[in-house]
This record gives sequence, C-alpha cells and structure tokens, in this order.
Amino acid sequence: MVNDIQKLSKVINSLEEQTSQVMEFNGVLRAVKDARAEIDASNAALASLSNEQKKLIKESYCKLDNFGKRISELENKIIDLEKGQYRVLRTIGDLKILSPDQFEHGREKIQFKLTELNFLTPDQYKDGSRATNEALTILAHELTHKIDQANQAHQASLNSLKAVTALGMLILAGGIAFLAYPLLY
Repeated sequence: MVNDIQKLSKVINSLEEQTSQVMEFNGVLRAVKDARAEIDASNAALASLSNEQKKLIKESYCKLDNFGKRISELENKIIDLEKGQYRVLRTIGDLKILSPDQFEHGREKIQFKLTELNFLTPDQYKDGSRATNEALTILAHELTHKIDQANQAHQASLNSLKAVTALGMLILAGGIAFLAYPLLY
C-alpha cells in the first residue's frame, strides 16, 4: 500500500509535470501565432508602402521628364535670343555712327556744296540749314535712344531667362534630392 501510494504519487507528479510542459508548449504556440500575425500585418504594411513608393517614383520620373523638356525648351529659347542679340549687335556695329566732329565736318561740306549751287536765297538757306540741323539732331537723339532701349530690352530678356534657367535647375536639383532621400534613408 505504501508502495502503491508512492507509485501513485510518482504518477501524479509525472502528470503534473507533463501538464506544466503542455501549458508551456501552448504558451509557446500562442506566442508563435501572435508573432505570425504580427509578421503578416508587417508584410501587408510593407506591401502597401512598396506600392505607394512605386507610384511616387513613377510620378517623380514623369515630373523629371517634364522638367527636362521645359529646360530643353528654355535652352532653345535662350539660344534663339542669343542669335537675335548677335544679329542686333552686328547690325548696330554695321551702322555708320559719326562722332560730333565728323558730323560737323560733313555738315559743313554739305552746306558749302549747297551754297555753291545757289538754289536758295541766303535767308532760305539759313532757315533750311537751321531746320536741317534741328531735324538731324532730333533724329540722332532718337536713334541713340532707340538703340539704348533695344539693348536694355535684350539685356533684361537675357537676365530673366538666366534667372528662369537657374530656378529650373534648382527645382530639378530639389526634385532629385527629394527622390534620393528615401532611397538613402
């Protein structure tokens, strides 16, 4: 009987030990299930983030292509303006602009030739000469003013195109940095 009690006690202890092992095993299984659920949720979140990232990259490439096209257009416009400015400068260079001394000398020659022809009375000649001088002075001032205005307009156009090009390059650099930042971090 004592022997049976001892055996029974051993069996009970063995059963209790097995019960505790089964409970521990169930706890491990529960932890594995919870971990698996968390991994599945993480996979779903990563897949969603991956799809979103792909969309953003595709949109960024489209925007970069558009920026590239716009920059090419601006470069072509700048080249056209430079060609136009070169033509204007060449035309201005081809103009025969007289110094005041050359103008006076030429006017004196013309006046001398006119007096030799004797087509006008001296009063008519003086009035005509005065009117001619005034008209030539006004035309010379107007021509100088127009040349200055054209030069200023071309300079302003070039400066604004340079600023737009620089701004485009900054925006392009910002876009590239924006795209590169998630890839690097």
